[in-house]
Amino acid sequence: MESNDLFTPQNPVDTDALLERAQRYCATAEHCPADVTQLLQRHGATPQQVNEVIGILQAQSYVSEVRYCYAYVHDKVTFLGWGRMKIIAGLHAKHLPDAAIREAMDTMDELAYADNLQRLIKSKRGTDKQKLLRFLLQRGYTFEDIKHYADNALDTDYE
Repeated sequence: MESNDLFTPQNPVDTDALLERAQRYCATAEHCPADVTQLLQRHGATPQQVNEVIGILQAQSYVSEVRYCYAYVHDKVTFLGWGRMKIIAGLHAKHLPDAAIREAMDTMDELAYADNLQRLIKSKRGTDKQKLLRFLLQRGYTFEDIKHYADNALDTDYE
């Protein structure tokens, strides 16, 4: 019997089984409610079960929107070198509250952010200035970020 056969409408999924699966999922890494909702829906949960399980997970501190935002911002700056706009767009795509996003963005490591931007500029040395600016904008950096952190590097590299 295929595992999908267990989750048909004739065989509804037990809420306790869904909760256990979601707890294991959340114990391995930081996840937001939207991630957990997708997991539960893939496993045949009803909307009522999804709300119930997410409520329990939040009460047990398995899921926290604020904690997720902090982790997301930290990881995207530290490991991927993303700019502010790309990070904010990613958090909005997860349907997280603006207050949690602002709070996490306010705690972003500005030194690492500036280092990332300067490293990206140096890695594209020899590239035409317009192409470099397009590249940095695609990475999520704003014109203000580029001007503030990289104006000197642009002036010295492209004179």
